[in-house]
Order: sequence, then C-alpha cells, then structure tokens
Amino acid sequence: MNLRPGAHQDIPVLDAIALEAKAHWGYSIEQLQAWREDLLIQSDLLIARPICVAEESGQLIGYAQVATDTLPWELCAVWVSPHCMGRGVGTALLAWAREFAATGKQHELAIDADPNAASFYVSCGARLVGTVAAPIASNPHRVRPQLVLSTSAV
Repeated sequence: MNLRPGAHQDIPVLDAIALEAKAHWGYSIEQLQAWREDLLIQSDLLIARPICVAEESGQLIGYAQVATDTLPWELCAVWVSPHCMGRGVGTALLAWAREFAATGKQHELAIDADPNAASFYVSCGARLVGTVAAPIASNPHRVRPQLVLSTSAV
C-alpha cells in the first residue's frame, strides 16, 4: 500500500469509495441519497482540506481528509473500499491525519463519527467527548459520536 497526497483528478474515484463505504453499513438507498452531497469531496476546498489517498497496485482504495479551516482541526473523512476493510488501510490513513495535524502544531483532531466507525477510532486512541443527535427514518434515536484524537502519540 502506498500513501500519497490526493489530487483533483482523484476525486471521482474517491467519491465512489465514500459512497460505497457508507452503503457498506446497511443504510437505506433513500438515506444514502439524502447524505450524498455531504459525502462528496468539495474540490474547491482541497487546499484548506488536504487529502491523503491510499493506493494498491495503482488502484485507489481509501482516503483521509483533514479540515485545516476549523479550530480545532477536524478529520473530515476516512473512507476505505469495503473489499479492503480490516487490512490496516484506515489505520494508516488515520496515522497520516494525526501526523499531519501534529506537523501543523495541532494538539488534537476533532472527529464527528458515524456510529459504525466509533469503535475504530476508539481502538486507534480517540476518546469520546459527547454525542450529537442524528436521527434517521430507520433509527430515530441515532446519535453521532463526537471524539477527539490526540496528536501527541505521533
């Protein structure tokens, strides 16, 4: 696996990875459609929200994005192709985000997590600091975990 900076030409494939990865969690087609615009990368923000892509044999298999235009900096996304989940891709991308934030003199990264991803972030050292109500039709009590990842572990 190779990590490298993301570029504008990567965006269509990265958008497809995000949509496929979100669908992996069993959300309805209607719900995925409602979230579609929020899941897509805004190309005009690539300077303020840099991306690191993971590739294997020339194929993009995941990415991480960090928002440097927020305080604290925020992990915008970590998406991994479902066929590559469980192989350390997400862990490598999160390590990149942590190191990137540390290099930017940030002491921590904020994470607004999908409930299905919270255990991954916690296993990588993030700590839960709260929740935000995020009801959907199939789960009116759904909440999104709010986490913080220290960059001092770099």
